Amino acid sequence: MHTIRSSASLLALAIAAFAPSIAHADTTGEVEVVKSQFTDKVESSNPVASQDQLSSATRVTYWVAVKNAKEPTTITLVWKLDGQEAGRQTLDVGTSPSWKTWGTHARGNAKSVEVDVLDKSGTQVKSDTLSF
Repeated sequence: MHTIRSSASLLALAIAAFAPSIAHADTTGEVEVVKSQFTDKVESSNPVASQDQLSSATRVTYWVAVKNAKEPTTITLVWKLDGQEAGRQTLDVGTSPSWKTWGTHARGNAKSVEVDVLDKSGTQVKSDTLSF
């Protein structure tokens, strides 16, 4: 006994067979944060101060190393002081296993500084909080 299938059912089978590979094709984010740190300054593209030295700082620097295997892109640092958004900085990220970049923001009298790192599409890839 032979089964005859219509072209519509064959198309449905073909879509079902390939859908999993299409759905899982490169669903990882554009970038990955491999290392990050709060500091009060950066020298030779590396953070110099420890977080302990930040208690008296008037400005806070957030240093980040980003893995980007694709085309050059950007990340956005979302700065929050005591839980309230205080600013955004867009930083360029080149193609690299560890692209180093950083942003700086005034601390004011804040008791906590939070930085959310967003990829170009706006997806959060990292979040860090510094409390004083």
